[in-house]
Amino acid sequence: MRTTLNLNEIVAQWLSECDILPSTARDYERKLALWFRWLSAAGVDTRSPERRHVVEYKQYLQREGRSLLTVNSLVTVVKLFYGFCERRGYCDNIAAGIRSSRRRSGYSKLPLTAEQARRLLESIDTTIVIGRRDRLMLSLMLFNGLRTCEVERIDLGDFAEREGEPVLAVQRKGRTEKNEIVVLHPDTVERLAEYVADRPWNASAPLFISHKPGCDNRLVRQTIGRIVKQRLACIGLSHPKLSAHSLRHTFGALMVEQGVDIETVKDMMGHSDTRTTRIYVEMAQQRKLLHHSPSRAVGNLILSDLNRTDD
Repeated sequence: MRTTLNLNEIVAQWLSECDILPSTARDYERKLALWFRWLSAAGVDTRSPERRHVVEYKQYLQREGRSLLTVNSLVTVVKLFYGFCERRGYCDNIAAGIRSSRRRSGYSKLPLTAEQARRLLESIDTTIVIGRRDRLMLSLMLFNGLRTCEVERIDLGDFAEREGEPVLAVQRKGRTEKNEIVVLHPDTVERLAEYVADRPWNASAPLFISHKPGCDNRLVRQTIGRIVKQRLACIGLSHPKLSAHSLRHTFGALMVEQGVDIETVKDMMGHSDTRTTRIYVEMAQQRKLLHHSPSRAVGNLILSDLNRTDD
């Protein structure tokens, strides 16, 4: 680095100039810390890495079995940081031209079937507070398609009634305000009452918290994702394409299967464009072809004609 500033100061300067949400800034800082940690472990001076080290870091992440999305995300943060450093004259952009990994076709996450979703909810022991928390959390993701970041942001004061209907104010991904509402299923309302029954009321307090002794911190999205993965594993659903986001995909795919029009699905999912929503139409069509494949009807028709000829 051609500056007397230390790395923490440079990172803070970079983040302060990024036009991003505070949560995104924290995510960038965390991902950049992984890069510096890898450099240290590899015996490389964190102030003077070379281009080959970025390539080696990318290859290391791939060998670790990180998803293509994760690898691209981690490397992109490194590229953004060194692009800033070059503009400031601190160092050359050692990550310039490093290509993102090519994503294979297909969906990154799979939805659950309605039967799998039911088994998932029924597997949770709600006689304990952690079970009541997780049952409510998974219900919101399955019945309302909430993302993990949207679940993380829920406060006790976000619940209300509108025209006699129970609703939740949601801060969507990339938004700064809770300016959308979702209508709650009666089962969710019941689970909410059970979970918060023994909690002191504070409108700005987080809904989902850690229940470890002496700890009532807000659950962050990484923890929420880990909880969902653990709950899925408990019913025998362990697959790289099954995660917390699968619950959101489940909501979208099942809406399409129930005949909900695409504009309504778009609004329910919080999408700004129906092109994004098309994924759920494709998921529903693939499932329809899987269980009601026209090839069976064609095969039966051919075989029936063959049997008549044999007669």
